[in-house]
Amino acid sequence: MVFDNMQNLARYHGLGERFRTALEWMAKADLTGAKSGDRLEIDGDNVFARYFEVDTHPAEGSMPEGHEHYADIQCLLEGEEAVGYALKAGRAPAKPYDPAGDIAFWDVPFSTIRLNPGDFYIVWPEDLHAPRIALGDPSPVRVLVVKVKLD
Repeated sequence: MVFDNMQNLARYHGLGERFRTALEWMAKADLTGAKSGDRLEIDGDNVFARYFEVDTHPAEGSMPEGHEHYADIQCLLEGEEAVGYALKAGRAPAKPYDPAGDIAFWDVPFSTIRLNPGDFYIVWPEDLHAPRIALGDPSPVRVLVVKVKLD
């Protein structure tokens, strides 16, 4: 997992051409008119984004998710939240892998990291993450999720 702030996006251009494309797009993204859940085209299925306006939820009962073929770059645009984090470490998912969504869910304990607006994190296939964990009562957040194909 990588955790940083949008001010430092350029530091991660060396992760590869698809990451450079994603990060350069994030630095200048205009979300005017975007609706929650919209898929935002960047480079076909190689790099694309989703924009969300959602509420955070309690950590209790949250199941971290994991992916096999994409890295996630998740950025908190507005509000406050935490992200749950754990390593897959050979653990079997509690909900089987869905290849159409490149996602599975694990029932494992996780640590949390607080995000402030402008913070982002990158998770890899060996990482599990539980996004949008409430810090106190559930509250609204605006989030950008950029998917970067790894293979």
